[in-house]
Amino acid sequence: MKKKYLLYPLGLLFIAMIAGCDDYAQKPIQENIYVNQKELDLFVGETVQLTASPTDGTYTYTWSSDNPEVATVTSNGLVEAVGEGFANIIVKSGELSTKVPLNAIIRIPLKDVIISETLLELYLGHKKTILVKFVPEDVNDLPTYNWRSEDPSIATVDLNGEITAVGEGITHVVYKIGDIEKRIKVDAATTRAFKGPHVISAAAPYVLMAADFDFGGPGNAFYDTDASDSSGQNGNYRKSHGDENSTGVDIEGWGNNVGWTNPGEWLLYTIEVQDAGDYLVEAQVAVPGSGSFHLELDNVNFTGTIGVPNTGGWGAFIWLSTPRDKLTVNLTKGRHKIKYYFEGGHNFRALRFTKQ
Repeated sequence: MKKKYLLYPLGLLFIAMIAGCDDYAQKPIQENIYVNQKELDLFVGETVQLTASPTDGTYTYTWSSDNPEVATVTSNGLVEAVGEGFANIIVKSGELSTKVPLNAIIRIPLKDVIISETLLELYLGHKKTILVKFVPEDVNDLPTYNWRSEDPSIATVDLNGEITAVGEGITHVVYKIGDIEKRIKVDAATTRAFKGPHVISAAAPYVLMAADFDFGGPGNAFYDTDASDSSGQNGNYRKSHGDENSTGVDIEGWGNNVGWTNPGEWLLYTIEVQDAGDYLVEAQVAVPGSGSFHLELDNVNFTGTIGVPNTGGWGAFIWLSTPRDKLTVNLTKGRHKIKYYFEGGHNFRALRFTKQ
């Protein structure tokens, strides 16, 4: 009896398996033609090879275009766009067929680009995005492009043309698209010349007024121990020339001189040297007692301490040109930073650069 009960369910399972196999065998196989492209966007004059499958010899294919004025196709599936518009490329085999939609447009190549800036002056950490305009504006055939910086330690640029100043100096950022190349000069600095450029040359002595220290604000272009303006003029001279960040410097007489100075204070000046060589750098100073200063070139003290003698009054200015050997400095061509450092308080009116 136990064997009978065991064989009965096994029999039912076997019948079900046979029925399932019959259902599977009865499902028809759907026949289709497959093409290696589902749709095409071509410029007039372009060609593309279409391939139909299966390619095992089961089917013989014929190719045609429903709009030969827009696109033609050869017997082996080579498509050419011959006119602007829309067409369907049709592949057939017996009763089976497949359509590949095609859009053909006239090629409008890029002729030139116009960039929004060719020269950028940026303070460190500041950014600027360069805008690019294509010529012609309706161009539809754009080559690949890239942005690059010739010196990423000075300026970086991203894929959107955003330039960031990261280090002092001058470099170029290059935009290249196809064979077209545009260059942007990037001048990155912590400070910039006030009422500049201050060009130092052999042609004539150059007088750089003390009140014309750099743009850049406290800690960058100057250091003043007292943030208030003891001169009572509230920095009007600097404000009148676009500088809102230097009211702490005591400028007297509408740019006549810098006064109310204390030891440890300093002023920074950006100069452009046109003719390299040795220059005598004289200081125009005044003090009723005594004072002192030193000069730095690109953060290097080249004078040592220079004493300011009693000139007879705060307004009795003299040109201090001695000791001559200490006040003479070799300047190479290009941009430099000159720092006037107060070691002892005195009034300071100007620096004069004379080629030796």
